[in-house]
Parts: sequence; C-alpha cells; structure tokens
Amino acid sequence: MQITKTNLEQFINELIKSGKPVVAPIRENNLSAYKPINSFNQINLDLPFPTKSAKEYFLADYEKILSYSFGEKGQIEMKEPDQPKELILFGVRPCEAASFPIMNKVFSWDSQDKFYQERLAKNLVITVACEQSDDFCFCTSVGLSPQATDGSDIFMRKTQTGDYLAEGITDKGKNLIEKHKDLFAENSNEKPIDYKGPEKKFDLKKIKPWLEKNFEHPMWNQISLPCIGCGVCTFTCPNCYCFDMVDEATLKEGARYKMWDSCQFRMFTVHASGHNPRDNQSKRFRQRIEHKFNYYPDKFDHTLCVGCGRCIRHCPADMSLLETLITINKLT
Repeated sequence: MQITKTNLEQFINELIKSGKPVVAPIRENNLSAYKPINSFNQINLDLPFPTKSAKEYFLADYEKILSYSFGEKGQIEMKEPDQPKELILFGVRPCEAASFPIMNKVFSWDSQDKFYQERLAKNLVITVACEQSDDFCFCTSVGLSPQATDGSDIFMRKTQTGDYLAEGITDKGKNLIEKHKDLFAENSNEKPIDYKGPEKKFDLKKIKPWLEKNFEHPMWNQISLPCIGCGVCTFTCPNCYCFDMVDEATLKEGARYKMWDSCQFRMFTVHASGHNPRDNQSKRFRQRIEHKFNYYPDKFDHTLCVGCGRCIRHCPADMSLLETLITINKLT
C-alpha cells in the first residue's frame, strides 16, 4: 500500500485523536528521544537514533509491580498495578524493532513475564526503513538489514518522491491499515529507496567459537582498560534486559518496584557474603560480550545484539563494541 506525505500526517493525527498514546522520535535538548506526541509536526525522523531505545515502552525502566497494606486486624491486602495502556510506536528503525521478539525469548522462557508480555501484545510498532547509516551501525554484521521486518506490525519504506510504501506485517498492522484504508492506495510504480545497509564489518559465525575457547584470553584485560563501569552501554541497548527489584515500605504499607540494572555495575554480582565473582571491570566487560554473543545464542539460538551502535555512540570512554568484535574476528 502507498501513503502520501500528506496522508501520513493525517494518519498519525487520526491515531492521536483516537485516544491511544502515539510515541515517536522528537527533538529534545538537541538530541532525539522517543516521547508521546500530540501532533505529527513534532516527529523528526531526520535525527540520529534516539539516545534511549524504545525498549522502555516494553521493559519499563522503573515500574511498580505490586503494592500492599496492613489492615486494622493485621491482614495483608495486596494490590496489583493498573494494566499498561495500548500505545503506538511510530518511526522505530528495523534493527530496533527486531530487538522486541529477541528479548521476548527470555521473558517467555521458564515463566511468563506478564509485564513484558502485556506490552508486547498491546503495543503496535510502525517501523520506517533506514535510508542511510553512520560509522557506528553494523546491523548487517549481525544478520539484519534496513529491510528487516521482525518485530514490526507495519513496515514503511520511503519512496524516491518522499511518499511511503506501507506493508502490514501482523494482523494488528493489517487491521490498522484497513481501518484507515481511505488514506492508503494500492501500490503504484513508486520505487522505495533501496538502501542495503552498512557494509559487513565482521563474520558473526567466527565470534561464538572464539568466545567459547578464550574465556581467560589476555585480550580482555587490555581491551577493557578504558571502561569506567557507568552502564551507559546497557541502558541505551535495546536488548539488555537485566533488572533489579526493591521494596519500599512504611509500617503500614509498601510497594515493590522493578527497575533496570546492569552487569557493568560492581554491585551487580556481589554475594551476601561479600564475595564478588566479577570483582574487576575486565570481568564485567567480558560478561557483556559473552552474554550477547555466546551465552544467549546457546540458550535461545539468537544473538543478543541488533547492531544499532547506541552503546558506541554514547560511551563516555569512547569504547566500541564493534571494534571489539572486529578484534575477535582477527584473532580467529
């Protein structure tokens, strides 16, 4: 289906008027961020990737998962939080959308994480194919491309004239297009911008075998020296899912909260005894690489990285996951 620039604006504005929150990339303090919008004119697809990924609309960075209070006779009254609202995410890039089903593997494994599952079921994702990339992008090196539709409900590609070709990928996406079919037209001779993505930077097939055999390789000490353990790489990553839970309470009531955590923090693996099996940053840095390219593929048969490059763009120590993988490739 084809949708003109004018009709796309009307489409988004109609979605907003329907009462469902619409989240899209906007300019915020000279950066880009995914935020709820109240007009199509707020959207800016020309900016670089939003600093934080859309992960926070599936795995909230901070949320209450239950609350409780004590009755007059000492009985405990439990209360679950309100159900998450349905929302529409527009302007998500293909690499990032692919992270949602990848991350769902861990949240639907030995038990169903209802907080993630409910958002996955309710959220509707409209992706827009990339037309260019920068030096930090490496989606093609991890098996993705600007044409990937994994995690998308509606996949859109810009045409040479500035209009868009839209494809319903899931029933949710097809139903939404059908509901607004007066704004869409059958495909004409319009051709989409044919961008294949960045050139492959390394051979993914060589990474895991090397990691399996080189847990104690001296490279880890050298390559991790700049790391300050700030956790920016994990918090900006669309696929890092580690979280912590804390209780906050008074004598009469309390609540349990779930929040993002990071394997790059010193306290992440500290035992009650005080022992820390990852007692230096080299071990913590190694864990991140091993998890994404060795342990997770072992368990779920998929790499825990989509090549968006956020961790590289925002690292204050100028460290590069891509350069690490290229180095490993050269060592094989």
